[in-house]
Amino acid sequence: MKKTNEVSKLAGISRRTLQYYDDEGLIMAERSQDNHRVYDEKILERIWQILIYKEMGFELKEIKQLTQISDMEKKRYFEQRCEKIRNQMIKLRVQMGVIAFIQNQGMPSRPLFCDGGTYKSQISELRNKIKEEFGFSESREPYKQ
Repeated sequence: MKKTNEVSKLAGISRRTLQYYDDEGLIMAERSQDNHRVYDEKILERIWQILIYKEMGFELKEIKQLTQISDMEKKRYFEQRCEKIRNQMIKLRVQMGVIAFIQNQGMPSRPLFCDGGTYKSQISELRNKIKEEFGFSESREPYKQ
């Protein structure tokens, strides 16, 4: 059994964070005879998992769910997270492409006639042109602005 100070130093997180995890039900610290929180190996393992999940970008409410579901459900959750990150990366690459386009060719002229379209639809066409240049197909990525 380890005390809060020891676990705080070991994990590299504050005592308050440990208390918060306990208060939120992410860990269940036991209490010593003098009512101090103490942590066993099982809780240390849970803290490790929490920190790994945080590194993966999950919020505490998601982490709490992850600690309560099966490995198969976790696998599906991770796959969904990876897909979301891939889509964010595509969106950022396209934004970089728009910036590079503007840097190299200047601000495009405002369309005088949009043939029933809108300024937004013209920008969408520019974005689609850039996506094609990067090799992103519409069927592969659902990115929409």
